Amino acid sequence: MNPITELEKEVLALPAAEREQLATAGWESLVNDPGALSDPDIDPEGIDIALQRDAELESGAIQAISHAEFTRRTGGGDE
Repeated sequence: MNPITELEKEVLALPAAEREQLATAGWESLVNDPGALSDPDIDPEGIDIALQRDAELESGAIQAISHAEFTRRTGGGDE
């Protein structure tokens, strides 16, 4: 099995709080890695948008919504 697939399976089996901790650590490692934006497999525009949204949330310019609300607004989920 692909090591990434195996790692993903293990991560997804963790409790939500531990998955959130890993997601935060992963995100911080991307935005603090000067080489990440030059990686052709990483979408620099997506990182820029995420950084902008994070700054807006931190400043209070926008309010966070729940995953359920996001799914409702974007038409995601089971159809």
